[in-house]
Amino acid sequence: AAGLMQRSAGPMARRVACSVLSAVLLVAPVRSDLSVVGLGDWGGHNDEEPSTYSQRLTAIGLIRVAVEKQADFAMLMGDNFYLHGLTEGDMTSRFRDTFEAIYAQLLPGVPFYAFAGNHDYGEGQLANVSLQLAYSKQVDTQWRFPSLWYKIHRDFEADGKQRSLDMVVLDTIVLCGNGETNEDYIEQELRFLDGIGMQGPGSSGLSRRQAAAEVQWAWLERELMESKADYLWVAGHYPIWSAGNDGSQPCLIERLRPLLQAHGAHYISGHDHMLEHFEDGDVNTFVVGAGKECCYPPVNLGSTKKGAIRYMLAGNLGSLSMPPVPFPVQGGFASMIFGAESVAVELHAHDGTVLYAAPRIARRVQSSDGMWFGKAVATGSDDTMLASLLTPRVAAAAAVVAVAASAASVTSAIFVLRRMSRCDWQVRASAPLLLEQ
Repeated sequence: AAGLMQRSAGPMARRVACSVLSAVLLVAPVRSDLSVVGLGDWGGHNDEEPSTYSQRLTAIGLIRVAVEKQADFAMLMGDNFYLHGLTEGDMTSRFRDTFEAIYAQLLPGVPFYAFAGNHDYGEGQLANVSLQLAYSKQVDTQWRFPSLWYKIHRDFEADGKQRSLDMVVLDTIVLCGNGETNEDYIEQELRFLDGIGMQGPGSSGLSRRQAAAEVQWAWLERELMESKADYLWVAGHYPIWSAGNDGSQPCLIERLRPLLQAHGAHYISGHDHMLEHFEDGDVNTFVVGAGKECCYPPVNLGSTKKGAIRYMLAGNLGSLSMPPVPFPVQGGFASMIFGAESVAVELHAHDGTVLYAAPRIARRVQSSDGMWFGKAVATGSDDTMLASLLTPRVAAAAAVVAVAASAASVTSAIFVLRRMSRCDWQVRASAPLLLEQ
């Protein structure tokens, strides 16, 4: 854990991080719903700087919130390894220094579901995205990247009611490409698909990527059509709408957005280094791309649907946010709590402070003609509003007090912390904690 804070950050900063982490991890509250955390664009700076200061700060906040909410799993929404993805030579060290030491070692037992972003495909040079899939086969790793596109399913109980979630994970780089300059690199990296029954380039005139994209679109339509889940969400790296440097994605506006509308589904993504919420009719879309820094300026606000934006963390340290942020923000992430009737989505600053709580999003219901639909329901919380006004130090202290106050009712896990003087400790749970279903 000591690796989370550079020596240059000073001993006081390291002691604060250690005390917050240790106090929160002593206990975990009991929950009867399903909780998920996620962030995108988190993967360090380059091979020489495999993690950034803002990334490490944001990891501390994500871990604290994940423990408080007893997260069932975490999502890593692309750009997992800056600046140019992975190659054979740097695989072991980059996983160790960018993922394992920053996230997994401090959140034992929680699976991290990953998918690819444009930088994972090289972004200007050749990489090997299949190495990220191969790492899933390592013994004892919490890294989950079973395929370029896949589905996460969870059955859970909330308020005595049986509920279910389908999280459909996409490879949006395969779907939409990454510009002409990167097309040849992506084409080469997808050669491994030819050996597992995926169509390569052929007489249809489609490239390998384009052929794989059509296979993926067909798979997505089947998954959405066949899903009976109360909550149906889709995740990918590219956003549908975004005001940041990279802007909205026409490919997804044209083909993904109508599918979400037809099946009562919602979407979460990364790519632009900011936090955003758009309400597009009954479809909610979130951008959570502030895993290693904050934030891009809203230079493409005009590319978004008029009147759809509900929240935006933007500009250096959040300086161009809407509404303004209460303190400089180094990075951010999202949490999702799926309950009996609705899901609560919160966007957090690097220290875990809730910057924005979206209106609750109702579970899907099926109409008499067999169609599934869902729409936002009203919400609002004085606690959430108060949390958004706290300074990072006060918010961290308040979280410790809240956890301590709930200790008397905690029965789910008690952690043993060791070697706290250096914040270099091991965690042991009295019972299996948050095992993958």
